[in-house]
Amino acid sequence: MTKTYLITGASDGIGLATARLAAESGAAVLMVARDAAKLQAAADALPGDIRPEIAAVDLADAPALDGFLAGLDARGYVPDVLVNNAGAGASGAFADADWGKLDAMLRLNVVALAHLSHWAAHRMKARGNGSIVNLSAAVATRPTPYFGAYAATKAFVTNLSLALSSELRGTGVHVAAVHPPAVRTSFSDAGKADLRSTLVLKLFPSVGPMTVARAVMSAVRHKRRSVIVGPVAGIVMGTAPIMPRGLDLAFMTLLFKGKRAAA
Repeated sequence: MTKTYLITGASDGIGLATARLAAESGAAVLMVARDAAKLQAAADALPGDIRPEIAAVDLADAPALDGFLAGLDARGYVPDVLVNNAGAGASGAFADADWGKLDAMLRLNVVALAHLSHWAAHRMKARGNGSIVNLSAAVATRPTPYFGAYAATKAFVTNLSLALSSELRGTGVHVAAVHPPAVRTSFSDAGKADLRSTLVLKLFPSVGPMTVARAVMSAVRHKRRSVIVGPVAGIVMGTAPIMPRGLDLAFMTLLFKGKRAAA
């Protein structure tokens, strides 16, 4: 039978790369993102004989997400694989940040991901199989001044994913958290995470979205509960437990403060 993938944030970056790999494998893909035109263009460019479905949904809008999931339930749709990739970033001093931007990020990175994971886990458990892959980040393990709220959302993603993986052991449902370092997408641009002036992007090599997409597919294939993408993410996550807290905070401040935040 044809495998089905539901991928959020699928109009570009990691989500689109994952959709491409899934389509190349012969899967039927449901691509979700906010911008309908951009999403349609992305879907049209995918390979494969099975044409992807699209759904333009603002996942940070709770009523919109409720309506989207109700529509899936009405047609009896439960994906074989859910990839929670949609996410937003906000950098700079927390106290000086625009609350509207922070609130939107929290609703997308935390609430929407938790809602989608709960929806899928409940239905996959009843069916007896399925995979949920949640995109976290290497900074999930570190307190990160000037990127603190974002890193905290990813700590939530990692801990929820690992706990859910344990709870669902033996049910046929697999849950994974994927931890990339900085990724070469528009995420770091001004108006999004706004990280272009930071040392972290200048000192450490980033990875491409296809590299992360391959890690997502590997997590599904090998049923891994935690995937670290590349040596930089490995160093960030591996040194977190042994780094003295004061030194850790000073180091992460140096990496993420940036010229904009320092002004």
